[in-house]
Amino acid sequence: MKKKYLSFLLLISLLTNSYSQLTTTVNPSIGDLTNYFQGIGLTISNLTVTAAPGSYGFYSGISNMAFGNGIIMSTGQINNSINNPPSALYTADNHAPGDPLIDVITGTSSFDGCVIEFDCVPTNSTLFFDYAFGSEEYNEYVGSPFNDAFAIVISGPNPVGGNYNNTNIAFVPGTTTPMISVNSINNGTSSGAGPCYNCSYYVDNTNGTSIAYDGFTSGLQGQVQVAIGQTYHLKIAIADAGDGFYDSCVMFLANSFKSIPTIPTGILETEKESNLLIFPNPTSSSIVHIEVMDDFVQTLELYSYQGKLIENITFDKNTNTIQLSNTAKGIYFLHVNTDKGKVVKKLVIN
Repeated sequence: MKKKYLSFLLLISLLTNSYSQLTTTVNPSIGDLTNYFQGIGLTISNLTVTAAPGSYGFYSGISNMAFGNGIIMSTGQINNSINNPPSALYTADNHAPGDPLIDVITGTSSFDGCVIEFDCVPTNSTLFFDYAFGSEEYNEYVGSPFNDAFAIVISGPNPVGGNYNNTNIAFVPGTTTPMISVNSINNGTSSGAGPCYNCSYYVDNTNGTSIAYDGFTSGLQGQVQVAIGQTYHLKIAIADAGDGFYDSCVMFLANSFKSIPTIPTGILETEKESNLLIFPNPTSSSIVHIEVMDDFVQTLELYSYQGKLIENITFDKNTNTIQLSNTAKGIYFLHVNTDKGKVVKKLVIN
């Protein structure tokens, strides 16, 4: 059985004020949640939440786990998840029930479930979403029954025939493992016993300051093929497995649920900054086109999802292209510095 260090929580909370980098909005309205989830190319309706108070809301700011604004769902209290060092132990038993979906995929009883469901009508043939999963179970409980997990399931017509029926679409990248959990993505245990699993997607947060969890995944992207104009039901669930202690969370970029065409027809995403367009995006090519309407591109840098500078990129003004240097698959942020300021664009390489 886990040791429970609840008596230290008050002391720890008094020692961590210097780590503030993110802010949260707890228990937002259904309307605001709908607006935060809904991206381009789809309409979301009938959103519901089944969760303990304080376990879901919005985040804003910059951290090594997520950028900008978005939604955070936790098995504990979201205000414990941020602005605290991993060296502190933050755990909250919400005394809430788990979720049958997590019970099935982990093979054990779950606790403190946080579940958001909604209906979705896409206007394009592929549904995408961006997220990252973090947990206080890392690294001590890797390989144990305390396998906190996250899943997204979809129900509705399958465009190749039949129907999706609570089909899990949050896969470990490059695998057929339909579960994002402590045991499916990790760097092994803290003692070094046992192999790591899908460790290229694991980020050790030992020296972090803005997220309290000992580890989290890199930015991940899920996708599923859908039928245009049809109604789909999506369920997003995260829960503690094995017991209600040692919290986990999932963070979504705002408006990251979106539908785009399966086959590129030019610019795939509607850009908020109409004077700068990047395509194809997502891309599987080393060549990416940039169209600049009014601004003059000076320099470009490619950053990882965690905020690490990957490379400085040269812009070919004759062809309006950039060339990526054998960059691994994943979610990146392209910083485009122009004579009128900086524009940051998300770039997905698949």
